[in-house]
Amino acid sequence: ARSTKAQTTSKPAPKPAPKAKLTSKDSLMCGKQWKVVTIEEWGVVNKPNEKTQNDMLSLNLDGTYSLILFGNKKSGSWTKTGQYIYFTDEATKEKFNYKVISVEKNKLKFDYRDPDETHSIYEMESK
Repeated sequence: ARSTKAQTTSKPAPKPAPKAKLTSKDSLMCGKQWKVVTIEEWGVVNKPNEKTQNDMLSLNLDGTYSLILFGNKKSGSWTKTGQYIYFTDEATKEKFNYKVISVEKNKLKFDYRDPDETHSIYEMESK
């Protein structure tokens, strides 16, 4: 007969859900304040206007973010899968995403598609 002690071995505590594994390129995006340099819409590249001049993005390694998009402040949580950063606004629970086009040490380029399917290609820089 087997001992009941063998069957009641303690299991390790359940681990919290793993955060998305960030690549070294993904990590380049974190811990910086990205400021908008240009916005391309319909193939036309423009400097920021009054509405977008203060647009910014700040991603944190802990999965939180703050940003200003078209002059609207948002903050909450983010995850990354493939080329896409998925955001959830804490206040409104709105979900949206950016398609990352390129990441360099001080340059970030992404495609934001609004609910009307309009693409805005943002080029941002960090100091």
